[in-house]
Amino acid sequence: MKLPLIFVQDPNALKNWLMACGSDAKVLYDLDNLDTRFNPAEVIILVQLSERATLAQIEKLIDQKFEVLLFSNEPSNTEGLNYFKSGIKGYLNTFATPERIKQALMTIDAGSIWLGQNVMNAMIGDLVKRHENSSGWQTSLTERELQVVNIVLDGKSNKEIAEQLDITERTVKSHLHNVFEKLQVSDRLALALKIKNWR
Repeated sequence: MKLPLIFVQDPNALKNWLMACGSDAKVLYDLDNLDTRFNPAEVIILVQLSERATLAQIEKLIDQKFEVLLFSNEPSNTEGLNYFKSGIKGYLNTFATPERIKQALMTIDAGSIWLGQNVMNAMIGDLVKRHENSSGWQTSLTERELQVVNIVLDGKSNKEIAEQLDITERTVKSHLHNVFEKLQVSDRLALALKIKNWR
């Protein structure tokens, strides 16, 4: 796992972050000249948004090829989407539990991004709203699978899909599993991207 570098202002959050990152983690006191002190391929930077960690500084770190796990005191879908568009690898509440932070770190270390359900649903909704797409992707799906996909594209959770279609969440998961296999994608976001880019 990459070496965690921690830049946080809140002492309570620092305690959780250190528990999640382990004894190897290094605490940063500024975000200046990190590219001369660390190899971007060997570290991940955990940053709390603050007056000392602005969008411009986050974008500079990303331009220098650092992976950034961003934390916000008041996370929102809009803020999360904006920072993901800039290239962050994960987005969490500043006061997330050590277990959740560990999950995010492992996900990012495995080459994926970490985003909460709400941000993912907002991202899917944003993709679908902005782009017209053809219906060619629909040919291999059953009528029920199409219903599930269309509700997913509306940004709904499994529970909401189950309620809307009067089926169990387990059945929703089964339909989604089949859709993912048929369209050769791994998750909802990949599904939305594939549909958006369908030729």
